[in-house]
Amino acid sequence: MKVSRHFAVLLLSAGLLLSGCSSPFDERGDDSSGPTLPARTVVEGKWQKGPADPEQHKPYPYDIYTHCGIKWVKFGGRWWVLDSVFLDAEQVKGEPRSQASQRLAGYMTLIGPDTANFDAAGMPTMQFVPTEDEPGGCA
Repeated sequence: MKVSRHFAVLLLSAGLLLSGCSSPFDERGDDSSGPTLPARTVVEGKWQKGPADPEQHKPYPYDIYTHCGIKWVKFGGRWWVLDSVFLDAEQVKGEPRSQASQRLAGYMTLIGPDTANFDAAGMPTMQFVPTEDEPGGCA
């Protein structure tokens, strides 16, 4: 009797462990957790920089100058520096940008007072943090 009780506890524990590890995204068929924003394209002569006082968790159209790489951005009236890149996150659906342009059209989202994320089609999420420094030369 003790052996079967231990076996039942083991099976119950394994079942709970496995069900706790499953994710609602494992069985999705509607792609509900996939990219949620439409891809943007660069509009010549018009730069998207977001508002001076952005709201948290609201994505704003934003263009990054990529000539010297992506390290610095000015958003919400202050300078930000690239802190992290999340390779598994894709928030923008659509085709990646043309390599011919030196601008990357995407979205900047203020996540918290000291965190902002940039997302663009075909790109990982880039997280920026505020900096007191200003970019030198090429930003």
